Amino acid sequence: MSVTIKGEAEIIKNIEAKLGKSKATRVINKALRTAGEKNKGIVKEAVSSYIDSGRTHDLVITSGVKSNPKRVETGWASKERAPLVHLNEFGYTRFGKYVRPRGMGKLQGAVDKIESTAMKEMRSELGELVK
Repeated sequence: MSVTIKGEAEIIKNIEAKLGKSKATRVINKALRTAGEKNKGIVKEAVSSYIDSGRTHDLVITSGVKSNPKRVETGWASKERAPLVHLNEFGYTRFGKYVRPRGMGKLQGAVDKIESTAMKEMRSELGELVK
C-alpha cells in the first residue's frame, strides 16, 4: 500500500535552504519515522477487526527511511502473510462460491485514512521539529 505526496522535492529543498543539508535530513527522517509509526498503528487497528491467531496483527512493521524518494513503508514482517492479507482484503472463491471475509476492505479504509491525514501530519511534525 502506498500514499504519494506531490511536491515533496520542493518541500525538502526549502527545508534544506533554511536549516542546512544535514539538519534538514535529520528533521525530515524523524518526521517520516513518526508518520510511519502512526501509519503502523492505523494498519494494526484495521487488521485487528479480523484477528484469529493474531499473527497478521503482530507482524505489521514499518521500514526505516528509504531514499529516492524519501519514504517509509508499512507492511508485514513475513512474506507468508501477504497472500493471507490479500485474501482477507479482496475475498476469494471456495468451492465455486465467492466468500466475503470479515476483513474485506479494511485495509483500503486504512489507506484512505492515511491519505487524508498524511500531509497534515507531516506538515505539523515538520513545523514542530523546525522550531
